[in-house]
Amino acid sequence: MSKKKKPKKTNTKNVQKVLEQQPEKNNTLVFGGILLAMSSIGLLIFVLSDKVFHLS
Repeated sequence: MSKKKKPKKTNTKNVQKVLEQQPEKNNTLVFGGILLAMSSIGLLIFVLSDKVFHLS
């Protein structure tokens, strides 16, 4: 007695609603994150080069 699984039907209206609910990316937040990452990497390189090469 094997049970056959019925293929699931996707409701296209629900799929469209989910796609419409996704918010658009906020450009200022993206640019702020990139700026923060670049400044963090620059500070890290400065501190490591100061410890390695003893810049003084």
